[in-house]
Amino acid sequence: MKNSLAFAMLLTSVMALVLSGASSEVEAITALKLPVDSVTIYPDGLVAAKRMGDMELTEGGHQFAIDVPGSADRDSILLRVTNASIEKVVYEGSPVYTLNVSSAGSQEFLLSYLMYNSGYWEPLYDLFLDDSSMLVSAVARVTNSGEEDLKDIRLKLVAGPEPEIEPYLARGAASRIKLAFADEAALEAAPSESAPVTGELETLYIFELEGRKDLDMDKDTGLPLFEGVVPLERIYVWDAYRKESGPAEEEIRANNTMANPWPSGKALVYRDDEYVSTITMPYTPAGTNASINVGPSADLKVEKKLQDYNITERIQQISAENRTGAAKETTETWRYHLTLESHLDRNATVEVNDIRPKEARMISSSPEPSETTATSMKWKLSLEPRKKTAIDYVYQVVRTEPVNILK
Repeated sequence: MKNSLAFAMLLTSVMALVLSGASSEVEAITALKLPVDSVTIYPDGLVAAKRMGDMELTEGGHQFAIDVPGSADRDSILLRVTNASIEKVVYEGSPVYTLNVSSAGSQEFLLSYLMYNSGYWEPLYDLFLDDSSMLVSAVARVTNSGEEDLKDIRLKLVAGPEPEIEPYLARGAASRIKLAFADEAALEAAPSESAPVTGELETLYIFELEGRKDLDMDKDTGLPLFEGVVPLERIYVWDAYRKESGPAEEEIRANNTMANPWPSGKALVYRDDEYVSTITMPYTPAGTNASINVGPSADLKVEKKLQDYNITERIQQISAENRTGAAKETTETWRYHLTLESHLDRNATVEVNDIRPKEARMISSSPEPSETTATSMKWKLSLEPRKKTAIDYVYQVVRTEPVNILK
């Protein structure tokens, strides 16, 4: 889109004289306010803005006082004009540019700059669960905290993993963002509005919303972000060590099969169109899984019992270098019985987690754990509808302490 004389000419200064012939002399200063064409909003309040317009100019020297918001970072301001070179910039409130136009005709202007704490956005989700899929519907809540209403703009929203956003968007990184968003061809043709354009900036992802938007100053605006159906696996997780009598927690493991990531944000979870819970959607890159804790579930009845505890002691003789003594060996044996009963009319996948002492030695387990560490055990089970299953395991701890000093 080109704005032929669409940008405002502020008549607070004398208009540039239109000369019949070429001239290299600067006759007067023209004050211009270019309309905002596009805005890019980062999660921490940083805004990258572009203003565009065009004007008929004669060949030779011209001066323009460009109206720039007071909140704009002066170091990030860039101006480009077709068929013109910038010979000097003087900052007196608004920057005054001295241009040398090499070819008369319609010249296009592109102004870009950064503003801090001038705009915010966050995703809000509605998640509709089915047995094997999930409808993900996301909207962006956008806040314009700048100095003006934004009308008919292209809007880009940047998302990324939370640990990487803050250092990247630190004030000292302004030059990197300036190069990424302002050092393009100054007069690029506007993209087609038939479909959103997306891209990546290092670890950050850029959503470009379809069509042009209006953002009123100091107001929140909700805008559609993306929507799609993705596959999921429903898992029941039971922490048998901390919750011997349950309940198990229902967990959704949804695979992001979309082309874009899911930014972290608040999500309302529904099943059969009934509200279930409110959770925080974790940042989920495309092609990875999101683990979403739905909350405690009554779909399973679970219980852990200490079935038997036994302690034995024995004294044994020890000798070393012709010296003898005695030591007491104490053996403690724990036997646990874990039961799981399904109240579902479908198969259920269950993960059971338990902990044993670091010094313990496993004697037996039925079934065998799918994963073990020095202290933890995990079983992954498939539970049939309305059926009951059990886990039995035994471990021992053996301790030895001297009774008599070697003589």
